Amino acid sequence: MIRDGRYEGESGGISVTLRVDAGGSGVISADVFRVVSGGLRYLASARTAPGTKVALDDGTWPAIWQAGPANKTTGSLALAPAEDGGVSVTFTLDAALNGLPVQTEIVIPAEHKDVALRELGLEIELEEAAPAPSAVIFQGVERTVNGCLGAAGFAVKEIGRQTSIPAGIAGAWDDSLLYTMLSDLMLITGDASLRARAWELHLLLLSRAAIPGLAGVMFDAEGLLQRQGAAVFTSGFQGATRDQKIIRTIVHELGHALNLAHRFERAVGRADSTSFMNYDWRYRGGGHELDYWRDFAFTFDADELAFLRHGPLMSLIPGGEPFHSVRYWADGTGGHSPYAREVPFDGYRLTLTTPAAGPTFAFGQPVFLKVTLENRTTANLEVERWVLDPKSGPLEILVRRRADPPEEATAFTPIAQRCMAAMDSTAKLVIPPAGSLSNNVNLTFGSAGFTFAEPGEYDITPVLGIYGRDPAGEPVQWVSTGESLRIRISPPQDVAEEREAEVLRTPDVGAWFALGGSDALASAREALEAVRERRQAEAGVHDPVVAAIVRTAALDAARPSVRLQDHEFVRRDGDPEQAADLLAGLDSQALRTFDPYTAQQTAALADRYRSAAEQ
Repeated sequence: MIRDGRYEGESGGISVTLRVDAGGSGVISADVFRVVSGGLRYLASARTAPGTKVALDDGTWPAIWQAGPANKTTGSLALAPAEDGGVSVTFTLDAALNGLPVQTEIVIPAEHKDVALRELGLEIELEEAAPAPSAVIFQGVERTVNGCLGAAGFAVKEIGRQTSIPAGIAGAWDDSLLYTMLSDLMLITGDASLRARAWELHLLLLSRAAIPGLAGVMFDAEGLLQRQGAAVFTSGFQGATRDQKIIRTIVHELGHALNLAHRFERAVGRADSTSFMNYDWRYRGGGHELDYWRDFAFTFDADELAFLRHGPLMSLIPGGEPFHSVRYWADGTGGHSPYAREVPFDGYRLTLTTPAAGPTFAFGQPVFLKVTLENRTTANLEVERWVLDPKSGPLEILVRRRADPPEEATAFTPIAQRCMAAMDSTAKLVIPPAGSLSNNVNLTFGSAGFTFAEPGEYDITPVLGIYGRDPAGEPVQWVSTGESLRIRISPPQDVAEEREAEVLRTPDVGAWFALGGSDALASAREALEAVRERRQAEAGVHDPVVAAIVRTAALDAARPSVRLQDHEFVRRDGDPEQAADLLAGLDSQALRTFDPYTAQQTAALADRYRSAAEQ
């Protein structure tokens, strides 16, 4: 009798991890490796084809194979029971894939290892002032973080050394502090690497975030902390559902780290979901928080469960493919069925604005743009305070490189994914008729790496989706698409700039610009200082790359930092005087290299830092 669970086996230099899930998602899947000196080299993943429901007996099923997002083929997968309780698995592929033989049977005996389909290491660090997650009894069953992950198919094990974070050592935690702390923990733990993929996640449970309403953050930077670390702020959860909210938010952030998207996003369109991956205040378009918690059953949706259990290894494993790079919600049986239809809406106007210096950017210059939302209706428009922040709001930025043949537009995904807690009056803004709201967007470096890695022309399009009701009272998603903005990235102008391009295109540097600096990226700061000195000596602070380095260095200098050294937490206070001195060098001409919003905010920061330094 074939049992559900995880099997492992090896034959002829090929190793397989097999997952049989007839009683759950009705899927069989496998990861296939080449046995090499020192370990295993990943080759491909397979799963029974969508629409095929497997049974717990021997048989042959059509399968799909994938070695990468654009490297796929079809084939078959067969199982036969073995006398020792294991199975004999037979694979065939219809086309070449990563060196695996074509139309040739690969037969491997596999031993039953566990009822859990995957293993996941989890390290949790708790700030002393932050409430720890408590078990919740739901439908007579105790619900915990590990139990919820176990129900999704993971056997969870503890990794690393538990380190208690002193209460209040950071004051309030921002993205840079979080990134630095997670980097320190992962490097000191030794069980995982910032630059290696592994079934290991690192979670900070903290008290207070620097941004009001922030419930959690997950990081995904190409080559650095790629879906490997997250943080949750537990002190803000109150009321009868506090413990449910803490567990839900922790599993929610870990779900992001396993490449799960929000259910309410425009691309997914399932705001009616009671999954871990929805928000209570976004449930059914908003205003149904009590209904969400009444219906919340501590689980994921069926398409999410199928992805977590059977998605290709590189799509899930921390350190693998970028966040939001897999449309698993549209790849299952029956197709994708959004909760609310999309309706174009011209009552909002979205615009992007380039720096005053123009739409041409130097190679390696960070790309900041101003985004503006204008209310063109005759009524007040109530929006989330973070509506124009791609890290936490519904704003999408689509980027398409102009090339021959034409390339498809892709959505920019920031390296920090912020998740917001329940809406209240402080989280809302009202835009009156003919009024507007603006923000800046830093498109330099995202979860897939540098957005503008090649010189040339790019079209950038903002898209905003907001849930509402049509005249008949049916749920709709109002979608406003702004006009495309075309920018140009210049190639390096001389040999010196070509050499500097190697520095300006490293993941450390990209993350440093994206985070506004970080003590965990000191090597990037030092490398950029050498770039700044050369370019400033040649062209002054009006050089756009110099201006961007100076601005980010000022942000970095002004904020405090917390480092974990020899298992002790060390705080460095911010230096507003140094930050003010740096920004004092950015005159009006230097500020023209930034978009108008960033330029205005940079000038305001210079005044604020100077006032703080004089106190």
